[in-house]
Amino acid sequence: MSVHKIRTAGGEERWIVRWTEGGRGGRQRRRTFHNAKDAERCDVAIKRAKHLGHLAAEVMGSEQTFSEFADEWLEKYGNVYLRRGTLISYAHVIDKWLLPYLGRLRMRDLSSEAIAEWAGAMQRDGAGAPTVNRALGILQGILRRAVEWRRIPFNPVAGTPRIAHVRSASIDAHTPEDIELIRSGLIRKQAALVSILAYEGLRTGEAFALEWHDALDGRGRPRDRLLVRRAISGDRIGPPKNGRGREPELFAPVARELAELYLAIVRPKLETTIFAGAKGALEHRQNWRQRTWIPALAKAWPCPPCSGTGKVGLSADGDVASRAPARAPRPTSDPTTCAIRPRPC
Repeated sequence: MSVHKIRTAGGEERWIVRWTEGGRGGRQRRRTFHNAKDAERCDVAIKRAKHLGHLAAEVMGSEQTFSEFADEWLEKYGNVYLRRGTLISYAHVIDKWLLPYLGRLRMRDLSSEAIAEWAGAMQRDGAGAPTVNRALGILQGILRRAVEWRRIPFNPVAGTPRIAHVRSASIDAHTPEDIELIRSGLIRKQAALVSILAYEGLRTGEAFALEWHDALDGRGRPRDRLLVRRAISGDRIGPPKNGRGREPELFAPVARELAELYLAIVRPKLETTIFAGAKGALEHRQNWRQRTWIPALAKAWPCPPCSGTGKVGLSADGDVASRAPARAPRPTSDPTTCAIRPRPC
């Protein structure tokens, strides 16, 4: 066990720490450092670990592959602490961008250099800056558990700079007149849902989880405030995204519309979901966007083709807003471009 100074072919100085794992006859190990102090600290840590009987993995990293650790992370942490919807979105990134590139690497080999090479490989394979940054964030969270569980001595993703990017689409707020034009082409139930999203500021998962007693009292009269206590995540109903309920003011026009809808469908039970899908099943955002929202945009502002992917809601200043591709100013007599602009969600 010792520290040796060497000089690379390029003339740079390096310090190497060598030691034997498991005593005489054991496997020879080495680590290279850019400065003497780090090498000396490593040497002291290895000696201390041997004296105290600690596992070598606590100092030099685990022999476990990243793929194996990802399975363990999923079982011990992901399935326990993450919401189903979050876990589903993580799984797509892990399966497509993490495991194919890093799965066979040993945990001990996950260095800052390896992370930088992986990020570059993702970009060469077509991943955009938002995708790379999201993958880095997910990997950093996974490796945070690896540090806590003593599989690696430090998190190599911590401090890794994220890739700067500029939005390809502009952000614009919509007026209530825009939303009313969209609602005019929808059936009553879907028009009421757009009102909830646009004027009450609910997330789609929160709106789809609303039950009649969240908007109406025991007599079927509108409440003063809307009770937002649940949200759909994946195929389940759970607490809202922030983990807490809230009670936004139920605006009079929206309250009146909900009361009229309640009477129109012959006073359903107050415990039933307001915006249930086919045969009473839970509605899902992606399905609703494709079947209802995007066709409504095309009907409100015909354009060849209309490819809006909108998510409706309220902007920070209170104007109705939605998400979709960038567009020219709102058409008048001769629409030739999409009429809906995006907003961040």
